[in-house]
Amino acid sequence: MSAKRHPTSPALNGANENTSSSSIATFSLAASSLTPINTKEANNYSSHEQDDSGHHLSLVDSSHHGVERHLTLFDLVSVGVGSTVGSGIFVLSGIIARNLAGPASAVCWAISGLSALGSGACYAELAGRITTDGSSYSYVKQTMGELPAVIAALCLTYEYVVASAAIARSWGDKLEDWLRISNNDDLPYWLDVALDPGLGFNTLAFLVSTGSVWILLCGVKESKFVMNIFTMLKVGVVMLMVIGGLCLMDVSNFTPFLPKSFGFSGLMHGATTSFFGYLGFDEVCCLGGEAINPEKNMPRAVMIVLLFVTILYIVAAISLTGMQPYYEINATTGFASAFLANGHTLFGNLVAIGELVCLPFVCLITVMAHPRLQFAMAEDGLLPRKFGEVDDSGNLSNGIWLSGIVLVLISSFVPFTVIDDTISSAVLVVYSLTNSSLLKLRRKSPEDVPFLLEKLLFAFNVMCYITGLLFVHGCRSSFGKFIAVVSFLSLFILCMKIDASCPECNEYVSYFRVPFVPFLPCAGIFINWYLVAQLSFIGNVILLTSMAVSIIIYLCAHGSSNAFGHGKLYHHLHE
Repeated sequence: MSAKRHPTSPALNGANENTSSSSIATFSLAASSLTPINTKEANNYSSHEQDDSGHHLSLVDSSHHGVERHLTLFDLVSVGVGSTVGSGIFVLSGIIARNLAGPASAVCWAISGLSALGSGACYAELAGRITTDGSSYSYVKQTMGELPAVIAALCLTYEYVVASAAIARSWGDKLEDWLRISNNDDLPYWLDVALDPGLGFNTLAFLVSTGSVWILLCGVKESKFVMNIFTMLKVGVVMLMVIGGLCLMDVSNFTPFLPKSFGFSGLMHGATTSFFGYLGFDEVCCLGGEAINPEKNMPRAVMIVLLFVTILYIVAAISLTGMQPYYEINATTGFASAFLANGHTLFGNLVAIGELVCLPFVCLITVMAHPRLQFAMAEDGLLPRKFGEVDDSGNLSNGIWLSGIVLVLISSFVPFTVIDDTISSAVLVVYSLTNSSLLKLRRKSPEDVPFLLEKLLFAFNVMCYITGLLFVHGCRSSFGKFIAVVSFLSLFILCMKIDASCPECNEYVSYFRVPFVPFLPCAGIFINWYLVAQLSFIGNVILLTSMAVSIIIYLCAHGSSNAFGHGKLYHHLHE
């Protein structure tokens, strides 16, 4: 099958009309090489590629206004692994094994890994088709309009900047506690004052967040070098923990595999909790504008990260529960305490030090994507043009300064527990928006019923949240359980209605194609809203309040004319 350029595309004049491509199988990556074409909205669009049958191919931004494409597949995987692996290994593994599922915690990680693939598959396809900066912001803007995109950008700001601040604050608290405990709370006066100068200021969080901003300001390539080094270091520490634990494994610790005191409900609660260990994989997508060969490498990177992290978490859970009986595992310092309990003080100390060394890197890599988000919004006119400027070294320095100031202030003054649930809610909301974006690209409203798909998607998302609330808080009586089941059945009916009434868009060829549409994206949406329903009321209120403020600011600044609608890429794909 040969691919040919759209005959009306001005950006393709003089280009070869045929490039070879291999057969594309559903849910697989092809090894063909299509020349990227331009997709930037600032008067820089070219038409989509088509094969001989008129099937749509991916749309790729090749000019990118001065930002060099330099990130290889290895770099993208490093970003994904670096921003994902962290709390899942160092914190959640102990909590789930000790308090929720015992030795069956490995099953929890497997269940949540499959759930994460529901949203991850949607990200993989979109990342290979819309390869600009901005991740979910860009996807939502192309399929739903500017106002939903602003909400997505707000959620991504929580995921990148606020989450990075929370990590820095958590690291500062951990190191301060370690210093005080190791010195029997008898620190020298100057150090005591430096660590706790008052007014809630966390000196160590200030230092690590400031250091992260400084590294980013040094330049993209320098940041990439540090990122790759620390990713390998972190994976090395985790592998040391896992292999050391497997060597100390006692199979008798796996009995009973699922303790009766936890039961099936504990297993599912553990799966829900472990899902948060996967947050961060989508950061790869925010760097699409700097990826080499993005139409192939972006989907590959997303799926490699998810598969690698899932396997790593499962093996780590087996290692931890094999080292020590589940009821003796320390929920806070799982691996370190397990090594110490087995008489391996060196390994225990190495694990503790490894956590302190690796978490600052997570802070760096988490905030790294936010200037790219600002770049995309500036290109679209939703932020001042200053944030779309690239300096002489190819760095988005204005965006870094803005992200950095917010990062330093929040990490220095706001405790981790205040913003934890708000961050999780924001990430899950943007996952649902992304899944909905894929449905908008793959399906369309029938000609005789305009906006049917949009109405069904809105109703489905609302009902997912209501159903989640019913399952979490309303199943304490038989009537509550009945209502929850009826609500869940309504979701199934809505999903079937989308499948039956909303036809597929023009068929296209891509390097990665999500199967079972609309069922897989809808399942991902339900899981995301179900998890949101389990988070604290205060966290959700903070997120909703910030959304309301963002909406008001957008409407005052831009009006409502472009609030909803479709971007040029969407129209290209639906021709």
